[in-house]
Amino acid sequence: MKRSVVYPEWAEKYREKGRTLRKVRDGYGLYQCTSEYVKGQKYPKSVQTYLGMITEKDGFIPKRSAAAPKAFLEYGLSHFIMANFKRDLERSSYDCSPQVLYLGIIYYLFGDVNETFIRSTYVSHGIEEELIQRYKTGITSRRLKTISNKIEASLLSAIPDESQRLMLTKLLFLSVIGSDAPPESVLYPKEVKDIAERYGLRL
Repeated sequence: MKRSVVYPEWAEKYREKGRTLRKVRDGYGLYQCTSEYVKGQKYPKSVQTYLGMITEKDGFIPKRSAAAPKAFLEYGLSHFIMANFKRDLERSSYDCSPQVLYLGIIYYLFGDVNETFIRSTYVSHGIEEELIQRYKTGITSRRLKTISNKIEASLLSAIPDESQRLMLTKLLFLSVIGSDAPPESVLYPKEVKDIAERYGLRL
């Protein structure tokens, strides 16, 4: 006859129906027991899922969940565009609401607008759903191209030297920020700072 295992009272109270304990050095591991049927096998497969640790001192300590990966968003180039060309861009398109302006900037950054791109830049941080809804209501690509073309023209006017303009825009596009970080925490490369200072532009 199989001998039943006796657990200490402080561990046993957590062993409800469908759960089992395993002795470890500092206490007991608590597991949820289920059965899983596998095609081609006569008997169900036993599956045990670790729930956490039980110790006499601390009681039940739940398993740590994997930390959600930190999201990083494009910040440098969209912020640069807003800081230096916002007024001209608003005038470049009829009835240019903030939502239309932001979508035009996203179009310039990525060459297209979709839900993934909207969620990938700080310019839409906190208003993603609003911008997605505005885009779905039927804003034309022609309006977005008008804003994108105006951004290109503004950059050309502000930085006539092509090599320096490309250096600035490409490095700014790589200047990202954590979704939970303040804007002032972004770090700009020295080359970006030098070009912006040379042409009197704001970062």
